[in-house]
Amino acid sequence: MKWWKVYALHFLFMWNSRTFEYVSIFLVASAFPGSLKATSIKGITSTVSGLLFSSAVGNWIDRSPSRLRTLLITICFNHAAVVVSYICWLSFPFPVEGTTDAESPFSSFHKGIVFGIILLLDMIHDLGAIGNRLSLERDWVPVLVGHITPDIKYGLTEVNSVMTRIDLICKLVAPSLLPVIISALTSRTAWILVLVVLTAVFWTLEVWCARIIARENSELEVLKLPSHDSATEEDLAIEARYNHLKPGLQSLPQKLYFILYQDPSVRLRHYFSISMWPASIASALLQLTVLAYSATLITYTLEIGFSLSSITIARASGAIMALSSTVITPALVGHMRKRLGRNRGSHGENREKEDDELEGKVVRTVGLWGISFQFVCLIPIVLLLWNLSPKSTVQTATAPSPRAASTYDTSKTASLPPIIPITLFAFLSISRVGHYMIHLMVQELGQVEIPVSQRSTFAGTEQSFNSLFALCHWAATVGWSRPDQFRYLALGSSLVCGVGVGIFAWWQKKPARRDGAGYESIAMRDVYREEENDED
Repeated sequence: MKWWKVYALHFLFMWNSRTFEYVSIFLVASAFPGSLKATSIKGITSTVSGLLFSSAVGNWIDRSPSRLRTLLITICFNHAAVVVSYICWLSFPFPVEGTTDAESPFSSFHKGIVFGIILLLDMIHDLGAIGNRLSLERDWVPVLVGHITPDIKYGLTEVNSVMTRIDLICKLVAPSLLPVIISALTSRTAWILVLVVLTAVFWTLEVWCARIIARENSELEVLKLPSHDSATEEDLAIEARYNHLKPGLQSLPQKLYFILYQDPSVRLRHYFSISMWPASIASALLQLTVLAYSATLITYTLEIGFSLSSITIARASGAIMALSSTVITPALVGHMRKRLGRNRGSHGENREKEDDELEGKVVRTVGLWGISFQFVCLIPIVLLLWNLSPKSTVQTATAPSPRAASTYDTSKTASLPPIIPITLFAFLSISRVGHYMIHLMVQELGQVEIPVSQRSTFAGTEQSFNSLFALCHWAATVGWSRPDQFRYLALGSSLVCGVGVGIFAWWQKKPARRDGAGYESIAMRDVYREEENDED
């Protein structure tokens, strides 16, 4: 019974968040027609904020003693930013309907101030979403699942798969709400106010649902016990030094030093001190690829002659494959558990140790299968795209323009045989199965093989690497922006994925190190001890 309430809580949050993300894109496009500058600024701001602050958000979650209070704060910050952002859009000076002239986001003082506030609110929304995910995945779910054994029917793999499935469904379905509301309410003010009301209703339901879950599971209400591992002690020492700084100009450089350098550098060092960091980096490297259904690939395929309808169908098939991975992965893990658990003959502590080692081997093996499968699927895509790239650029006899210099010879792409888009999109969609397999396995490793006091900090630093590699992805597309250069981006994407396979395989062969954690229940023993003491 507890899981459907957890899933309901996750669904409500993700529906609100995904709806806002899509609405925000639509509003920026409406406010600044004819230019991608505002959209680019918004995307870069969001990525950089994740890069700089994700680790700090994770560290705050680890240091917070109350699991319930922490999750409620992330919900309130995220949804408050959404509501205020909608209100700001109500006062934004939108251009007249039908205007196509490109405008700068900062062409006027009023417009620049409002857009700057909206960017700040977007950052708060994104960091609130990151905090909510880390708090729920790394703090709540492992506690509720408890000890993992080969005989477990509903463990971390199954829970993580359902939560990923919910996220994917919200990402696909939630944006469809906007056209319905706009068609029903022609006034922009009216449908924005409707979204404000819906956000407030979902916000209330989430808080109510979180409190019920915590009330029914006592391990969530118990305050975290202080940890005395070296990483936590160092974090607390830095925090104490920062808190005792006297206000004034003399302390400002020291404050900036702690915030911008010492805190991030310490968390980075702790990240690389955890034995599973190679698996985390291998997964984060996949953010570099352009061989996914991103704006980069879609723009390229349109340029070389693919129809919009075929791309739309392909994106849908990619979403279906992503959803199927949340079913395939638990099935593979369950099969591996049974296969490797047949020869267990130990009892007591040895049996528990064997269970931990077996579960670690299962997760590592399925993770390697996932990233290897994605790499294998990318190889034929690269070969196909390399042959589709133009053999020469079209040059005019007089004063060629940059546009003409990069124009395709469309005689080849105008009559593309159906087998080409079918093959390209088939392998691209199937590769999403491997992508989500490795994502789910690395997520599970982070939930159980890292000390409790460092789980969210590690995950936050991991998110920073994801943002860094995503930023590198966009930087690469700026450097190689012409369609005829896309083949180099595709080749680089496959090589990066291959590097990820090598890193994960190298790490997977190393003996597992527990780092003071292991596959065990996190807080239940402490809960039981406190209950026994109360009875005495």
